[in-house]
Amino acid sequence: MLETLKIDRTHSTIGFTVKHFMVTNVRGEFKDFDGTIEVDGTDHRTLNADVVIKTASVTTNTDQRDDHLRSADFFDAEKYPEMHFVSTGVDQKSDDEYVLRGNLTIKDVTRPVELNATVEGSINDPYGNERTGVTVRGSINRDDFGLTYNQVLEAGAVVVGKKVTLEIEVAVLRPLAIPVH
Repeated sequence: MLETLKIDRTHSTIGFTVKHFMVTNVRGEFKDFDGTIEVDGTDHRTLNADVVIKTASVTTNTDQRDDHLRSADFFDAEKYPEMHFVSTGVDQKSDDEYVLRGNLTIKDVTRPVELNATVEGSINDPYGNERTGVTVRGSINRDDFGLTYNQVLEAGAVVVGKKVTLEIEVAVLRPLAIPVH
């Protein structure tokens, strides 16, 4: 029987890394997101995920860069306020490792993506939930989603790399039938 689980937003992060000037990494994250995860019991292979991310919530801890990322050069947050991920399948690689397939939509461009997911473990928390930690990693080419802004520097280097590494840490909550005290 499929049950709907909650993402604990206060203990979850949707982050990314991208090359800057092709020699350093810039890290960022999205502060405003929500989603549902459906799963049949503890069989992670039955997982269905549906996650919405507010593009205006992007932060890299630099106001000028964050404003540029929200502009039409990148996410165009005013016109495209949300990114959307919907899973399409899960393949089990080992006891705790999976490949999560899905469709990612950014700026009305939808592309298939594959993400590596590791279930870090589960515990019954003091608030009556089974809490499961999941680490998700993957990468996309930002050009594939219409995020093509760039500047060419000397010797052909560019300001922003095309490859964006996704770094996601999620705490998923399943309410227990009997609260833990």
